[in-house]
Amino acid sequence: MTKKVKIAFAIGLQLAMVGSIGSFVNWPYMKYVLIIAGIFFAVSILLFIIDNSKD
Repeated sequence: MTKKVKIAFAIGLQLAMVGSIGSFVNWPYMKYVLIIAGIFFAVSILLFIIDNSKD
């Protein structure tokens, strides 16, 4: 895995954790945080596939 994939996955994972904890304690705007976390997971999967297809 390249550094871009690891960074995108780490950001997605951290946003997902913040979103799930925030949703549990009823913080506002957690729906949007979870949507952005899903987007970062999708980007990390896309970058991983692109990175592996170069080999």
